[in-house]
Amino acid sequence: MNQSQKTILKDLKASDPKIVLAALKKSRKEGNADIFSCIINTLKETDEPAVESEIIAFLFDLKDETAIPVLIDALNKEEMQYYWSFLVATFWQSAIDGSGYLDVFVKKAIEGDYMTTLEALTVIENFDSAFDEQLIQECTMDLNMAFEEEEDADKKALLQSLTEVVKQLPIEGE
Repeated sequence: MNQSQKTILKDLKASDPKIVLAALKKSRKEGNADIFSCIINTLKETDEPAVESEIIAFLFDLKDETAIPVLIDALNKEEMQYYWSFLVATFWQSAIDGSGYLDVFVKKAIEGDYMTTLEALTVIENFDSAFDEQLIQECTMDLNMAFEEEEDADKKALLQSLTEVVKQLPIEGE
């Protein structure tokens, strides 16, 4: 890691929002996986709307597939639940391929709020891959159970739509 990247990491943790915003701008050019992890942590820790907004814009502009494991890790953390819809939306907003994580998107659709479910539906609808038949069956079963248990009518309708989309996904080898 070069000196500029070390400075970015330090500045992302600053208490002054102007310093954090400048670090975010620099990280667009000089970022790496360590910096990206720090950005996700800054999203969780900040109470500054301008910083939060800039990080979400940064996520939606991602083009680096190496960011996928960091995003998936963040999606699997309960303390990031408030941001799940933004993290899921990153996959379709930035056109990075999350198709290797179908089960994660289904799980977030089930566990998350209405917006997270809507974003997961959009991501899965845009998958352009074939999937293991057993994985599709497991996801379909999980969605069917969630549909039966869901009390919110709007989310229930989304879960039903998502179930149909998952059932229609191409199966490997067919």
